[in-house]
This record gives sequence, C-alpha cells and structure tokens, in this order.
Amino acid sequence: MIENQDFQVLIKHYDRENAFFYCDPPYYSSEYVYQCGFTWDDHQRLKNILANSKGKWLVSYNDCKEIRNLYDGYSFFDFTRLHNMKQRINAGVQFPELLISNYDMYERQKNKPLQLSLLDLTTEQQIDLEQILKECILRKH
Repeated sequence: MIENQDFQVLIKHYDRENAFFYCDPPYYSSEYVYQCGFTWDDHQRLKNILANSKGKWLVSYNDCKEIRNLYDGYSFFDFTRLHNMKQRINAGVQFPELLISNYDMYERQKNKPLQLSLLDLTTEQQIDLEQILKECILRKH
C-alpha cells in the first residue's frame, strides 16, 4: 500500500508499541531543493510527533548544530558519505550524515561478544567503546 499523506497523519494513524518509523525529511537548510515546501516549523513538528509516538523511530538528517539541538537527548549516530550531487564538480567530497533515534542504535552490537587485543594498546590510549561499536557497524556495510 502506498500512501501520500502528511507525516503527522501517517504517524498518528500507524503509531503503536510495535511500530517502526523511518523518516527522511528534507535536510535542514537544503529544503529549497525539494518542491514540498518543508519549513523549520515542519522540522519541529516532525520532532514533536516523533517524541510523542509509542513506536520506535529513526530519522536521517544532515549533521548540523540546529538538528542536533532540536533532537537533543536522543541517540545519535554520525558518519560521512560521498556527496552524490557534487561528484561531477568535486570528486570525493564527503557529506556529514546523522541518524537519530529514540532507541539505542548500538544495542545489537553491544550484545555481541567483544574481543580486544590488549597488546595493541599503549598505556596512554583509552578504550573508546562507542567508537569501536561505530567502526564495527560501519565495517559491515
């Protein structure tokens, strides 16, 4: 079934404990690329409807301070990817991407056995568990 509705209508209609929503709104400050007329008020409205939902959700955005501030308190997973729209002009340009969720995105990775080689670490190095988990997740894809 394909539906063409405002996100607020769809989320309210399908929201339940076992629901999962993936949202890919227009990137902040790049809304002009889309013909949907997405505004800052829509970004706030999306955050508010998700904050009050019963299900789990994941949102993808460009990584910027405005979006990080808007979703403060939620789980962030940041990474970079090729900027597809700039490859002809500036090959290899990376784009900062941000995944935001209302659940622990590292949960599956944390539940796997983790083996570290202590021989690879010097006494000055600290073990950054979040960075290790992120690298394990990214390496798989």
